[in-house]
Amino acid sequence: MTAFFDRFRHRAPASDEGEQPASSDAMASLRLEVANARQAVSELQARVSEERHQAGQELAALVRQAGERARLAGMPFARLGSDSLVLEGPSRRRLHVARISVGEAVEHPVASRLGVIESATADPRVQALWDSLHGHDASSDDEGLRGAPSTVLDIPGAVVRSEDEGRTLRVSVQAPSGDRADHAAGVVAVPKFTFDFPQRKLRNFGHWLLDCVPQVVTLSAIAPTARFLLPSPLRGFQRATLELVGLPADQAVAWDGAPVQCARLLVFESDGRAGGRPLSALLETRRLLTSRGATRSGKGTRRIYVSRRDADPKRRWVSNEPEVEALFASRGFEVLVMADCPLDEQIRVFRDASVVAGVSGAGLADIVFALPDTHVVVLLSDSLMSWYADQRGARSGWIRTGGSPHRRLSMLGDSPHFYVHLAAAFEQQCHCFLGNDQMPIARLSDYLDRVLARVDRA
Repeated sequence: MTAFFDRFRHRAPASDEGEQPASSDAMASLRLEVANARQAVSELQARVSEERHQAGQELAALVRQAGERARLAGMPFARLGSDSLVLEGPSRRRLHVARISVGEAVEHPVASRLGVIESATADPRVQALWDSLHGHDASSDDEGLRGAPSTVLDIPGAVVRSEDEGRTLRVSVQAPSGDRADHAAGVVAVPKFTFDFPQRKLRNFGHWLLDCVPQVVTLSAIAPTARFLLPSPLRGFQRATLELVGLPADQAVAWDGAPVQCARLLVFESDGRAGGRPLSALLETRRLLTSRGATRSGKGTRRIYVSRRDADPKRRWVSNEPEVEALFASRGFEVLVMADCPLDEQIRVFRDASVVAGVSGAGLADIVFALPDTHVVVLLSDSLMSWYADQRGARSGWIRTGGSPHRRLSMLGDSPHFYVHLAAAFEQQCHCFLGNDQMPIARLSDYLDRVLARVDRA
């Protein structure tokens, strides 16, 4: 560029008018070159800025990975996301363990998905609980449900076994001494529900579908051909749902906890919840489930009432459900018992529904198959509200006062608004009715008519 300017600096001035056009052309050419040079410099600066930003991001990621590896290799034991998981072996071997983040951070609004909400309980204590629940939602410091990505431990050359009657998963990154281990071909995957989930919940279809299957989906995304070590015995509905999300029967191993030698071991560590639902993994599971088979076009037309006749008598919650069922049947609802419906039939029923209703329980978990804008009507009773208000703390985060973490909707987990939040995550409309265990049929009838009027207007 300097040489270019020097060319013109030492030229003699024009001696006559005939040289003016040539001089003008030269100046125009000079201006064009200067403009091009400025453009090139600007593009170069932008490229340098972009490269610097990308290098900063990559460096931050490397620092995070190094920190994770250091924590996993820490002495005497690694810092893990579950107290039921033990990673042992020399630090130099644990340095090869990686923590993989799977999925995306998710946020879904709740308020815009709330429909008709009514309390008809005559019990002042239950009404106080109901007011507390809605006060919690109203005073929450955010209005959305949030879920973080899941984390999976990627462990090369490990031996895995379960202890304490399946309540602890012990992973050794050094060659076994004394224990005879089965050799597994390829990659082995262990969901968290294999070692850190109550057996009674494993038998519950709702918990299985919403809490357990998403873990399998997450692990399969990393290693589609992995051999999965699962709790023994596996029930029919469990095998059916696993095949539905793409896990063949020959990859699902009912495991007795005996040591297994793995070339590569994937352990599901955390589903990203902090008392709430595993939203990222759950939404991916929903995508897989609803993408299989024929899909319908347009709005659904079926009205479905999910009966709890198949529930444990202590967990039916409503003492006059036959009368409740008769009311819903009079409004065009099909009364179905989910235990009587094969899984493929459940999927078809919920996919074709315009409105789904029932007492809060596992049967309503099938709204995972229902499409966006389906209406969900949840019935709650006095005894069910009291059960949700468990004073031991397992389900009662919504009745605690004070401290911040319990003032967030994303922390609620199991609560009387469980299906409100689940429906919001699925972009469905949810309506709630609270009554006594002996449901007030007249009040419920009026309420149902108001809900159906809203459904018909949609």
